[in-house]
Amino acid sequence: MSKSLQGAPSVNLLAVDTATEGCSAACLAGDKSFERYAVDPQGHSRTLLGMVEAVLAEAQLERSALDALAYDAGPGSFTGIRIGAGVAQGLALGLEKSLLGVSSLMTLAEGARREQPNCNSVLAAIDARMDQVYWARLESDPEAPGHWRWDEMPCVSEPREVAAHISGCTGVGSGWDRYSDVFMGDRSMPWLAQRFPHALDVATIARRLLAQGVSGAWHEAVPVYVRDRVTG
Repeated sequence: MSKSLQGAPSVNLLAVDTATEGCSAACLAGDKSFERYAVDPQGHSRTLLGMVEAVLAEAQLERSALDALAYDAGPGSFTGIRIGAGVAQGLALGLEKSLLGVSSLMTLAEGARREQPNCNSVLAAIDARMDQVYWARLESDPEAPGHWRWDEMPCVSEPREVAAHISGCTGVGSGWDRYSDVFMGDRSMPWLAQRFPHALDVATIARRLLAQGVSGAWHEAVPVYVRDRVTG
């Protein structure tokens, strides 16, 4: 899939996302974007590299033409995060390119705004299993890194603890699919169902970070687990 990016700076960037049920790769090539995306919770390791090659081929880019790479650093599935981080680190090391990690929760917020341009306040929540959610509240802010400001930093908690923070937000993420009734109680608010992070949104945020002077090396890429006492 190809899309035009209005006003995009000239940058060639590859991003991958495997932090949740969705698996995707995206390439920004100048003012165009290309993405492959599938919901395949058990197939990330099998399909990701094929997606990477597909978007590069569609963009007509050699790997050596990339300026930087990015990946979804989590929180999310421990195994999924490691798959994406490993692929991105390997490519960045081999190509000697910058590597940026982007939060899955910020990525969800960017996806919500991509669908709804007036969506400037987002409560992103991912089902963390064990009757918990990873969540954060974000506000659109052109001066903040990646153009998103953390009003509530990423954390893991029981769903009922999120309820006090949802006012005035749009909800997004698998946490809402499972716990929207707990979050909202007898209130009503907008939320987007069945949404997972996309590599296209990882790439969009990473491009902004690069424009803001942020850079990173492959060996500095650290997954953001938030909860680190279990694996899976």
